[in-house]
Amino acid sequence: MSTGDLEPPARSLGRLLNNTTSMTNALANEMLAEYGLTLPQWVLMSALWRRDGLLVSELSTFSGNLLPATSRIVARMEDAGLVERRPDAQDRRAVRVYLTDKGKALSHLGKFYLQANARLLDGFSEAEIETLFDLLSRIRANASQSR
Repeated sequence: MSTGDLEPPARSLGRLLNNTTSMTNALANEMLAEYGLTLPQWVLMSALWRRDGLLVSELSTFSGNLLPATSRIVARMEDAGLVERRPDAQDRRAVRVYLTDKGKALSHLGKFYLQANARLLDGFSEAEIETLFDLLSRIRANASQSR
């Protein structure tokens, strides 16, 4: 069967948001590739550029990732020489993440999201942008309340 035989996809908000998220993430990853970063790494770096020495659990909360996923991202960042993990001075069971000189040197990417937003929102008016952010925030709140 060829794809021409298929009916158009249903008008599904979930499908549209999922597809848009995938394409947005791909664009951001392409933009960050020249710096040797992925979008998940940039998210964690953006927190560390604001406050170095965060706990892995704090990075997990900030990023919205589960703790095991955050730990894997931090491990890859450590392998790349961007961060180092050290035990917390007060609680040796807790691990803090610190930027290395290499990680600090990328701090100019702290406002990277503005470049990504500019590309994604090209052609939108300021009113449309405000409406978009408001509507997406409301959808997120509805989804959160429904869980």
